[in-house]
Amino acid sequence: MLHRVLPAVFLFVASLAGQSPLTLPASHAATEGTSSTNVPFGRSTPVRVQCAYDAMLFAGPATITQIAFRLEGGTAALQKTVDCEIRMSTMARTLVGMDPTFALNRGGDELVVLPQQLLTLPAQAATGTPSAFLAPIALTTPFAYDPANGALMVEIVVFGQPPGAYSLDVTYACDSPDIGLGANVCTQSNGLPLLLQSASSQVMWGRPWIARATNAVPGAIVVLAVGTIDSGPWDGMVLPQALDAIGAPGCVLGIDVAASTYTAALGDGSAQFAFTLANSPTVLGDWIRFQVATLDPTANALGIVTSQAKKVQICGWEPVARVWASGAGATAGVKEIGLAPVLQLTVQ
Repeated sequence: MLHRVLPAVFLFVASLAGQSPLTLPASHAATEGTSSTNVPFGRSTPVRVQCAYDAMLFAGPATITQIAFRLEGGTAALQKTVDCEIRMSTMARTLVGMDPTFALNRGGDELVVLPQQLLTLPAQAATGTPSAFLAPIALTTPFAYDPANGALMVEIVVFGQPPGAYSLDVTYACDSPDIGLGANVCTQSNGLPLLLQSASSQVMWGRPWIARATNAVPGAIVVLAVGTIDSGPWDGMVLPQALDAIGAPGCVLGIDVAASTYTAALGDGSAQFAFTLANSPTVLGDWIRFQVATLDPTANALGIVTSQAKKVQICGWEPVARVWASGAGATAGVKEIGLAPVLQLTVQ
């Protein structure tokens, strides 16, 4: 009998070894979101919600066997039983193109991974931040997902639930402080350094971004350069490149010049440059390098004064989205880009 049992045990162990947890988004594995949500388990009413997780969050194809949620950090919840169903599919649209109409988002491979049933959500005492993931829910039917075909969509339908809070942790929008690149100590003819800053502390994809120069001589031409590198060889120079030798002592070219634009400084010496960043999570994590210079004929022999170069990172909305509505039979709901519950999937 032993020779029959051992192979079965080894197969079971091998199956477990082939499974691994995947946090969506990975940036939240050990970081709390900035808010919480009572959708879908804490509204005391039927709810339908579609949560989309962009393909860029996955390293490759995977079979999803379990799903786990995480309560808002530092909060407690009582055990709660909900009448629930979970579906998964490859979303039929792009993340930013997610539609308020539920049917337009469902992929052709939609699968009921957890048929309608009474699902008991465990109680949890108030813990640290972030809290641990709840016990995983085993899917009745695993879902084979290939990120090459689009975003993963998790659709949760709550047909009924008793009153009571059950707040899940959701994603956040991060900060993007500007970072100075190298030293720059040249001054203008007014005796002031030309200053530069990112006007927004949150540089988000799909949103406006403004670079602001100050201290310029009123009416002077201010040129903004945007680059891709801030060190190494470029156009016969090595960045950062001091400009002392060509008549601008203390001035430094800190970035390459991939693109440029210009405007005249206002009466208060300020100049603004407004852009709209690409409306796609694929630019998440990209760096924007920027520097301004002003034409100032009496400041030095070159007639140009530079600011310190800066860079900011597009940290923006996480590459997730959701559409939700009260009522299990709802056909359309509220669309929210960058907001979705933090999940932990078990994949193999």
